[in-house]
Amino acid sequence: LQPIEGSIESVKALIQDKRFSPYILTAPSYVNPLCYTEKRVWIETYFGLDFTRKLIISPDKSLFKGDVLIDDNAFGKGQEGFEGKLFQFGAPEFQNWQLVMKRLFELVE
Repeated sequence: LQPIEGSIESVKALIQDKRFSPYILTAPSYVNPLCYTEKRVWIETYFGLDFTRKLIISPDKSLFKGDVLIDDNAFGKGQEGFEGKLFQFGAPEFQNWQLVMKRLFELVE
């Protein structure tokens, strides 16, 4: 998949900013057994080999702890059970990465 506009630059900014510790949490496809490898290759392509250590692939996102989960869905893969804040990408409040980043930086100020 091609990256969403602003996503690569935004995640790289979060990686560089010491106030954040971003991870990629993604759910696997049950019908495509190659998706695990494809996701890993995608992360390395855009963020480098070191950042692949921050890739988590799980069918249930509620199993993980964090302050914020940015996801394009509000439910279906455990998002509704995530203990932190859910930023639903594409919702009116988080229509693009510029709005997501604005809100993230407000949280740490």
